Amino acid sequence: MMNTNSVFVGSKVMGNSWFSAILAVLELVLGFAMLSFPMLLGTAAVWVAGFVLLVLGVVHLFHVFTRAGQRLWSLFSGVLYLVVGSAMVLLPFSSMALLTLVIGIALLAGGILRLITAVNLRAQPGTPWRVFNAIVSLVLGAMVVWSWPNSSLWLIGTIIAVEMIFSGWALLFLSLTPQPKQA
Repeated sequence: MMNTNSVFVGSKVMGNSWFSAILAVLELVLGFAMLSFPMLLGTAAVWVAGFVLLVLGVVHLFHVFTRAGQRLWSLFSGVLYLVVGSAMVLLPFSSMALLTLVIGIALLAGGILRLITAVNLRAQPGTPWRVFNAIVSLVLGAMVVWSWPNSSLWLIGTIIAVEMIFSGWALLFLSLTPQPKQA
């Protein structure tokens, strides 16, 4: 006699893995397509972030009238969100340039901190990997800052597209991995 529970579970897992594989291929295709248009993807990301900040600004300003104890903070953060969100929507290329510079400086600062950590933990195992990580962060940060503002035309879109590609590969391999049978 056939156990209908295991058939249902098996078909449910099979259906989910096929659906995941289709999503993964779609994410891979879109990632590679967007890698061809990094400026378009970067601009779209800045616009979306700007609109999100505009909505958050309105929500925080609404809180000025509904929360007695945090009015000043809600007013400050609401106005800040509205100003930054408006700038991102109205001046996307300038916003991309500023965000790119911040990313480059953050990579440099992270690389310096990683190098300091590696020196402080040099007796610990894995120090060469810490140094390698620090050097990669420093080189990437220097590349971004050195080529700024030209790097702002491609950096954000390229990062998002590469993330989509790696996420798609991971999802594809996970969906193709045989699932254990449940009893």
